[in-house]
Amino acid sequence: MKSTKNGNNNVVFREERLEKILALLDKEDRLVTKNLPSILNTTSVTIRKDIAILEQRGLLKRTHGGAIKPRKLFHGLALNEKEKLNLEEKIRIAKKAAKLISEGDTIILDSGSTTSFIAKEIKQMKGITVITNAINIVSILLNSDIEVILIGGSLLKETSTLVGPLADDVLRKMSADKLFIGVDGIDFEVGLTTPNILEANTSRVMMEMSGEIILVVDASKFGRRSLGVISKVSEVDSIITTKKLSENELKKFADYDVEVFIV
Repeated sequence: MKSTKNGNNNVVFREERLEKILALLDKEDRLVTKNLPSILNTTSVTIRKDIAILEQRGLLKRTHGGAIKPRKLFHGLALNEKEKLNLEEKIRIAKKAAKLISEGDTIILDSGSTTSFIAKEIKQMKGITVITNAINIVSILLNSDIEVILIGGSLLKETSTLVGPLADDVLRKMSADKLFIGVDGIDFEVGLTTPNILEANTSRVMMEMSGEIILVVDASKFGRRSLGVISKVSEVDSIITTKKLSENELKKFADYDVEVFIV
């Protein structure tokens, strides 16, 4: 009976320790294994076993020297759903983006809900040209003095977006002063992502054809990743965001020589 009681106590203590490890992970986003024995008053062998148990349960993912939260791919939303989310944040981003556009500019507005708000902000401007693969953006600019170029391609109906080889070929025959690009996920390790692989490639071509690349993302896009990788974060020139960036995030952008606008 005594050994059974001790065994039960060990299980209870282990579960309490596992809960503490998960609480630390929620707070820090990443665990450094060598720091845990002193924090939890146990041995490094026990910590390694605990980390293995939590990984088996799908509650974390082991990395070299530590552990991170498991991250599932974001599969995207239809455009009409995106436009309802973080509305006030997207309007603030769009207002700042509009201030970066000057008369005589040729700009690319990539598809997305944030870029559609940029289109609404610049609707009264004159002397600019907008290249886009977004049918909804063309609709916004129909009754404006802005010259609009809609590229061809295969239609992604849920997002009103034209993508694919035809779209890429048309883009390669043009160039632009500035690209305003919205993404579904921004991750410092993976990069800028979107759920559709063809759309990711079309966005990548837009980046190649633009003199300046401006990333427009609200706070919800950070730490999220999708199937199609567009580029590394370091390939953009500036970012307009509503996220209150940490010192570590600001340092990473500075290391990449990315200008940051927090609105």
